Amino acid sequence: MGLLNIIKGAYPSLQQIDRTLPVHADAVGIVRGSCIYEDAGTFKLAQAANAGSVAGDVITPGAYVYFCLMDQTDLVAGMAGTIGQGVGGGVAKVTGLACSMPMEVETDQYDGTPAVGEFLTLADDGKLATITAATGNTAYGQVTLGVTTRWANDAVAVTGWRTGNKVNVIRFRAMYVPGLKLA
Repeated sequence: MGLLNIIKGAYPSLQQIDRTLPVHADAVGIVRGSCIYEDAGTFKLAQAANAGSVAGDVITPGAYVYFCLMDQTDLVAGMAGTIGQGVGGGVAKVTGLACSMPMEVETDQYDGTPAVGEFLTLADDGKLATITAATGNTAYGQVTLGVTTRWANDAVAVTGWRTGNKVNVIRFRAMYVPGLKLA
């Protein structure tokens, strides 16, 4: 299970910018807080390769990302899609919050140890990682609180037996800035 908390911003409200789509048939590992993007009317898990690039004066924008609100294995996601309806496995349907929506986000879906002020781009498996000076990628956030530990009621403590455990999280201000390259 992943963790996603909206610390500040227009969620939940009619002002939120969101998108609900079926999960791509080949997608695995989408959890709450994962970075997902739209591909042919379905959501896929974002990878580092989806972050775009900068080569000289040429900017290739990265995928427009959404922060997923539920695991693809969640029963609600299954019922919103086609899981359990008729013969076959079916497809889950999930909702994501747009990365350009003004909000501060707390999540455990990151790689490395992002520090305050650093910009975030896509890592693999739908996670975020810091943009380095050597890479020029689309920025999806700027860290407002570095790695810290907090309690999460649904974090696994003992698999199959008990939930409620400590998790490491970061906070960041969400954004969509294609071609950010640090000096």
